[in-house]
Amino acid sequence: MLCAVPDLQRATATLNQSTAFDLAPFDERCAVDLAEVVRTAIASGDKRSGIKAPWNEVKFDRQIAVIAKVNGAEILYTDDEHQAAFAKKLGLKVIHTWDLDLPPEYAQTGFYV
Repeated sequence: MLCAVPDLQRATATLNQSTAFDLAPFDERCAVDLAEVVRTAIASGDKRSGIKAPWNEVKFDRQIAVIAKVNGAEILYTDDEHQAAFAKKLGLKVIHTWDLDLPPEYAQTGFYV
């Protein structure tokens, strides 16, 4: 999360220069897709889609998943279970940090010597 970095300007500059990240906007196409997601949820009788969280959090988590989907993402990396639930509903694969392989230089070797 960017709110946890000590130098926000440096972090965003690094992200913008990286080919591994694409800072995608919440644009008109996202707004239309999000509206359809919300309309479907309301029509089903549960605007929160089963998520027990404040409405503002639900809206924000949906926005993140929709932005990813609209911009062609196939995978959403998140440890937030609510974001994960919405991403899965949109057909995205979800990967958590605990599912990632630990780089060998950080692995504890020789623990049981």
